[in-house]
Amino acid sequence: MKAYLLETGTLIEPFGDPVSSAFLGGETLSEAVSRALSKWDVKLEAVKTTNNVPLKGDYLVLPDTLFLTRRCVGEFLRSTSGLKKITRLAFLKGPFTEYSRPLTELDETGGKVLYDLFRVRGTELPRGMNWAQLKAFLAERSDPVALDPKPEIEVLPTARPGPPRQTLDLPRTTLLAADVRHWAHLVWINHQMPWVRLREHWEDHPGLKRAWRSRGSNPYKRARRLRVIGKNCDIHPTADIEGSIIGDKVTLGAFTSVRDSIIGPGVEVSEHTKFLRCVVGKKCHTLNDSYFIGCTFYPDSTLANVIIRNSVLGRRVFLTTGVMFWDEAIEGPVEVMHRGKPIDTGRWILGGCAGHECVLGTRAIFLPGRMVPNQTMIVMRPEEGLYKLPAAIEAEKPYIYNQGLLQPLEQSLPNWKPAELE
Repeated sequence: MKAYLLETGTLIEPFGDPVSSAFLGGETLSEAVSRALSKWDVKLEAVKTTNNVPLKGDYLVLPDTLFLTRRCVGEFLRSTSGLKKITRLAFLKGPFTEYSRPLTELDETGGKVLYDLFRVRGTELPRGMNWAQLKAFLAERSDPVALDPKPEIEVLPTARPGPPRQTLDLPRTTLLAADVRHWAHLVWINHQMPWVRLREHWEDHPGLKRAWRSRGSNPYKRARRLRVIGKNCDIHPTADIEGSIIGDKVTLGAFTSVRDSIIGPGVEVSEHTKFLRCVVGKKCHTLNDSYFIGCTFYPDSTLANVIIRNSVLGRRVFLTTGVMFWDEAIEGPVEVMHRGKPIDTGRWILGGCAGHECVLGTRAIFLPGRMVPNQTMIVMRPEEGLYKLPAAIEAEKPYIYNQGLLQPLEQSLPNWKPAELE
């Protein structure tokens, strides 16, 4: 069986890369989809129009923006077996469909969310159609086949608890599909990918599959106790690895912690560094005492920070400890730029994104949802260092940094009330 992948021309900003090269689960989107299909002996072929799609037969059609796991492909193929018509992948609406829903172009009908995976049987496709034309043609003639992922929900506390953002509900399922169009999708999908890839690995090994089942009733709690370690790794005895996949030739220094993460080949993790719910590209390396939560790092970056959360960094980025990607919205849900316009994500928790080959120096603070263009270089001015303190600082009185000095807020900005004091 074959699957025809139609190019949409979608680019992921700020990288400017085709969506097919988006970094998901330690590989590109196209690699991930091809691997999911090949599990069921489905060969993927990229085309620009329907001129290269057969007139008759039994095959799959999808755009290059669609992410699929192998279980999703398998369940869809089984559910549509024997149906001699056009069928379309759908999921029952719920926590799973809504987690990566913002900024997508998904259709919805009758409590079902429709994804752009079609199985074509008994219908001839017109020649010369691009993806937009083909989708309209197929959508009008297709019947949705709804799958129910039945995810376990892991309830995570947020960094700044309080209404309306006390917790983050993270769905855990290997039956996963997503429409990828924005860097924020890389954050949300990669939150789920370490658990998906770990589960797939253990299911591929019969003996390990039994070990998985013996760990209790909650699949996420079982996964936390398991790990996969690649070849020729140098792991310090004090390093802690939990529910993660470690690639080949990875170095983990003393007192490092890797939880619910994917660490690519050749990564060097220095002492006291922690990764939680992260996907780290090959040959990245960290400096000591860094902490990253829910982040996606493209390959070949240098990472150092006190704490970065829910953010994406491109290839060959140099990140210093003086940079802050603020991921906690205060006045309302986070807005991001999408196709030149600010769009409300509906999320209170979302960091930022830095393009390829950025050098992010000290004193750079980015508000939630901001993206930095490729090759941006930010350095500190000499006067930005705090050289002098007032002779006496009044307790419980706000001060502000200004031209190398700490000054009373009411003196520097008399009519401004910062968000920290809300």
